[in-house]
Amino acid sequence: MKLRETAGLTGLLAVLMLIALPAHAAAFSTAQAKADFLHGLWHPLGGLDHILTMVGVGVWAALVLLKKRLVWPLVFTLVMFMAFWARYMGVVVPYVETGILASVILIGLLVAFALKVPVVVGALVVGVFAVFHGAAHANEASASSLLIYALGFSVSTFALGLAGIGLGSLTEWNSGRMFLRALGAITALFGLYLMFVA
Repeated sequence: MKLRETAGLTGLLAVLMLIALPAHAAAFSTAQAKADFLHGLWHPLGGLDHILTMVGVGVWAALVLLKKRLVWPLVFTLVMFMAFWARYMGVVVPYVETGILASVILIGLLVAFALKVPVVVGALVVGVFAVFHGAAHANEASASSLLIYALGFSVSTFALGLAGIGLGSLTEWNSGRMFLRALGAITALFGLYLMFVA
């Protein structure tokens, strides 16, 4: 996918999510809204486990999908957004940290083996992982406007997925494909380290 098309899709997602914001979000001051958006935007970037999973989803999509490579990052973002609200409304999500570390390990392995699965199956896999990440965002939320905060982390999450797809351009060369798969293996090992050693 061309850079211009990717940027356009990112912008479209941001606009659609802005339209979806309830009208009462406008009641917050501009400064507070900006602070909440930036807080949400940076939150996924504050943990290497989040970054590795979200970029990994994009890399996996780039390795095994062609025209539909945007589907898995988009599913991850939307499910994470919904899981955030479900957790905030009281839905209990057990083993959140374990689930996040498991996502690092398993996404790393999926990249390492470049495992080909149907689009729907891959969407279910990344969707399950997204539930834990969304619950984590809810557990750590401290914004005045949770909607604007959620918009921020949704935009950065999707951007990380796009970054993974961008890395997937290395698949045009055999050495690049092997490099990405090696990164997947390293990611999985790092996840195992975090889960059992750190």
